[in-house]
Amino acid sequence: MEIKQMITEIKQKLDAKGGLKHVYFVACGGSKAAIFPGLYLLQSEAKTFSATTYTSNEFVHATPKELDERCIAVICSLKATPETVKAVETANAKGAITIAMTGSMQTGMAKVGQYVVVYSNGQPQDYSNSNQSCSLRIGFELLHQIEGWDKYDKAMDAYQYINEIVDEAKKECLPAAQAWAEKESKEPIFYVLASGPNYGVAYSMCCCHFMEMQWKHAVCLHTGEYFHGPFETTDKKLPMVLIMSEGRTRALDERCLKFLKTYAENFIVIDFKELNKGRIDPDVVEFFNPVVLIPIERYYVFQMSQITGHSMDERRYMYKVEY
Repeated sequence: MEIKQMITEIKQKLDAKGGLKHVYFVACGGSKAAIFPGLYLLQSEAKTFSATTYTSNEFVHATPKELDERCIAVICSLKATPETVKAVETANAKGAITIAMTGSMQTGMAKVGQYVVVYSNGQPQDYSNSNQSCSLRIGFELLHQIEGWDKYDKAMDAYQYINEIVDEAKKECLPAAQAWAEKESKEPIFYVLASGPNYGVAYSMCCCHFMEMQWKHAVCLHTGEYFHGPFETTDKKLPMVLIMSEGRTRALDERCLKFLKTYAENFIVIDFKELNKGRIDPDVVEFFNPVVLIPIERYYVFQMSQITGHSMDERRYMYKVEY
C-alpha cells in the first residue's frame, strides 16, 4: 500500500475515535536517526497533534501512558531488532495504530505491524525512498490530510531532486572527503555538530559511522548547546565536523562556524545549502536536509575506511556475542 493511501485509511480509523492526538517515532541506532526527519517535521509544523521519539527498548519498558487508540506509532528497523519488534507489539497492545518501517516483508516487524513500509536500502539505493524519505512522507501526508498543510505540493515536488543532489554531491565532495580521511585517519576522537533537522545526521555520523563502523570515539553536539559548556574543550587540534543546515536553524550553525574559524583549525564543514544549490523550494528545504546529508556524511567516513583498511562492515560485538 502506498503511504498516501495508508494515511487515508488510518485517518478514517482515527476520525471514528476522536482524531489523531500523538505520533510516536520509535527506533534505535541508525534507524532512530533515520526517522528523525519525520519527528522534526511534525514537531515543527503540526498544530492539532504532537510528536515525540523513543528508543525502542525504553518504549517497551517505560511505555508512555498517553499511548492509546488515538496514537500512531511509526517504528523503524532495517532487519527488525528484537527490541523494535517488541516495540511494535507494545504499541499494538495499547490499541495504537502501528506503521512498521523495515527492510523487507519477511522481517519480524513486517509480521506484527498493522501497516508496513518497506524502504530502499543497500546499493544501489533510491534515496527518495530511503527510511529518511519515508518517515518524511508519512509526516507530510499526516499534515496534508489532517490539517490541509499549505506546503504539501512543494514538499512532493522536492522528492524528484533527492537522488540527483546525493549523486552530484558525492562526486563533488570526493576530493575533499579523501583529503580529510587521509589527514584524520589516525585521530581517535571526533566532535560532530549540527542543529534542527540535522541533529539526527550528527547522531548517525557519531554513533553509527564513527563508533560502530570505524571504532572511533565521537561526540554528537547540538550547535545551540555547544556554547553552554562543550566549547571549552575546543582547541586547534581537535578534529571537528560541522554539519550546516539550510533553513530556520542555520543561524545556530553560522554562529558555531564563526567561533570555529576564530578558535579552531582542524574542522571541516558539510553544508547542505552548497549541495542543494537552490533546487528544493525554500519553504520546505530544511526538512530534506537529512535525507541528503546522512548518505553524504557516511560517504566521508567511508573514505576513512579506505585509508584505515577497517571495513564499514566489520564488527567486534554486534551479531557476534550475546548482548
